Formats: sequence, structure tokens, C-alpha cells
Amino acid sequence: MSQTALIMAGGTGGHIFPGLAVAHALRDHGWHVHWLGGRGSAARPSMESQLVPKEGFTFEAIDFGGLRGKGLVTAVLLPLRLLKAFWQSIAVIRRVKPDVVVGLGGYITFPGGMMGVLLGKPLILHEQNSVVGLANRVLAGVADRVFTA
Repeated sequence: MSQTALIMAGGTGGHIFPGLAVAHALRDHGWHVHWLGGRGSAARPSMESQLVPKEGFTFEAIDFGGLRGKGLVTAVLLPLRLLKAFWQSIAVIRRVKPDVVVGLGGYITFPGGMMGVLLGKPLILHEQNSVVGLANRVLAGVADRVFTA
């Protein structure tokens, strides 16, 4: 029986393209790969929602986006947005039943990573940047493994 990985990456190509490389490597080794990413909006779909399905991976969308430069209203609504993203992440993890969750950074890694840990899934982080981003920095304390470039 093959194993299943849930990859979490989004926001920018700097997270998405390394995630796709990991996804392809896992698939080449017989893994089933699902991808947790942001949905974006009808007017502006997320980069990952456009790229990942074209590569043949199942895309699992949740409603969560970045924080920087989004204004005061976004910051004030963060607790509610995060709570919704936590519940959506739980639903995805329960449905997909991954053997491991793999975070490559970006805003989307935080809710999926936290809920994966709370549901007993091993969390692997991959940090490809010279400066660790906020999501990976916070999750590093609960991750089973952290890989750096």
C-alpha cells in the first residue's frame, strides 16, 4: 500500500516550485500526493490553485491568505480567518489521511501544519530561503524534522 503526503505551500513561486519538486520526487517513489493551498478569490485565484492541478496533483483549497500589506481590517479579522482555516485544515487531513504533512513555507503552512500535529501526523518542514519565514519559524518547535537548503 502506498503512502500519502499532504504538501503545504503557497503564496509565491519561491514556496510553490520547491514544493512541486518535492511532490514529483515523492510521486516518483510511489507516494500519493495531495496539496493544501489557498483558494484565492474568483477574481484572483491563488498561484498554487492554478499551478498544482496542472502538474497532476490533487489540490485541497482552504480559505486563508497572507497578512503582510493587507491592511488593518485583515489584521483585525486574523483570529476568525485563522479559526476557519484550522477547521478547513482538519477536514482535509481527516479526509486525505496523510501519513505525513510537509510544509514548505508561506502562510498556508501554518494552519495545516498545526492541525496536522494536533491530529498526530508527523510534520516535516523544508526551508529553502536564507531567512526562515514566519510560518516555518513558528512550526519548527513542533516539527518532527526541519530541512534547510
